[in-house]
Amino acid sequence: MEIEYKWDMPDETAIASLRGEVRGFEPDERSIHMHAAYYDSADGLIARARGGLRIRREDGRSVCCLKLSAQSGEGFKARREYEVEASDIRSGLRTLPAVGAPEDICRNLLESDIAVECETEFDRSAFAFLANGFSAELAIDRGAMRRAGKEGPIHEVELEFKGGSLEAFHAFARKIEREHGLERQPLSKLARALAL
Repeated sequence: MEIEYKWDMPDETAIASLRGEVRGFEPDERSIHMHAAYYDSADGLIARARGGLRIRREDGRSVCCLKLSAQSGEGFKARREYEVEASDIRSGLRTLPAVGAPEDICRNLLESDIAVECETEFDRSAFAFLANGFSAELAIDRGAMRRAGKEGPIHEVELEFKGGSLEAFHAFARKIEREHGLERQPLSKLARALAL
């Protein structure tokens, strides 16, 4: 289950102070270049499931990801997420059931004409950290989304729960949102790219 908060990119002063928040926890900091292609079937199987299907290349590593059933809470989203390493979308769909993805959805997609709907490409500054009672990753993303010859910007901050106390995680997210004046971004990268 993926649980994350997403905010529009604040100004550089706020970004510096956000980095300061997690640096106090001695984070594992890394920079990643990401390119993702999002797929759906001709009859919109993924859209009907309120999900996302993508191949994302992360500095040479290729990952197939299926996300399903986004649920929203106060400022956050939770959804089932399944990931496997795969060089292409079809090999990923064949492997996803082994990590718990619904076999019927994967089978139906494999039997369908699936095509790229949109793409994203961005640089991520990621800070994995262990705080008081939980672990999380703070990510700062800058780049672009593309669909049918149109392009839009990606400028956002994400905070993703990794383990421990969910209550402590939510309290931390609300704290940094309030203290740094973060504005919530209710839409995923996929939803915004599809709206281009």
